[in-house]
Amino acid sequence: MPAKILVADDSKDNVEVLKTVLEYNHYQILSASNGDDAIRSARELQPDLILMDVIMPGMDGITACRTLHNDEKTRGIPVIMITAKNDPEDLKIGLEAGAVDYVRKPFIIVELLARVNAALRLKQAQDKLVEQEKKLAIMELAGAAAHELNQPLTVINCQIKLMEESIASLKDKPTREIEIIHESVRRMTEIIRKIGNITRYRTKDYLLGDKIIDLEQASEDEE
Repeated sequence: MPAKILVADDSKDNVEVLKTVLEYNHYQILSASNGDDAIRSARELQPDLILMDVIMPGMDGITACRTLHNDEKTRGIPVIMITAKNDPEDLKIGLEAGAVDYVRKPFIIVELLARVNAALRLKQAQDKLVEQEKKLAIMELAGAAAHELNQPLTVINCQIKLMEESIASLKDKPTREIEIIHESVRRMTEIIRKIGNITRYRTKDYLLGDKIIDLEQASEDEE
C-alpha cells in the first residue's frame, strides 16, 4: 500500500506540482488549503507524512504543526515544512513547533524526494518501535496476571480439599459436582501456566474482528 502524504498549501499550483511529482513516485496524495483543513484531515485520515506550507490564510503552517504535535492522535505524523524563508531563526521556529525537516521554495525535486523518503523511513522505524513496546507491555502484563492469579487459585484448591474432608462421612456425597470443580481448577491452572510462559506475541481472531493472544502459539513450551 502506498504511503499517504497530506499536502497543505493554499496555492493550487503548488499542490498540483507536488501531487504530480509524488504520485509519479507512487505516493497517495491528500490535500488541504489551510492549517485548519490540515489538522482536520490529519485527524480523520491519518496520513503517513504531511508537507506543510508555512504561510497560509487563517491558521498558518507553524501553528498547525504545533497543534498536530501536541495532539495525541496526530503527534506521530511527521511534518515537513515548505517555506520560502531563508532566515535560520524561521527554520528554528518550525523545528521547535514539531516539524522533522523543511524544504525551501522553489524546491528541487531530488531534494524533496530525498527528504520525503527519509521522513517516511523514520516514521516506519518509530511505528515499529511503538508496536514492539506495546507487545512487550502486553507480555509483561500477562506474566503479572499469571502471578497474581496463582494465589487465589491455591486458596480455591485448599478449600476444595477442606470441603471433601467435611463431607467424607456423608452417605450421598456430591461427587459429580466436586469433579466438575476439580476439572475447572485444572483448566484454570493450565491456562495460568501458559500465560506465565508467554515469550512471544502471537494472536488469533476473536469475536467481531478483535484479536486475542494465542496461548498455544505464544507460550515457550510450544516451541
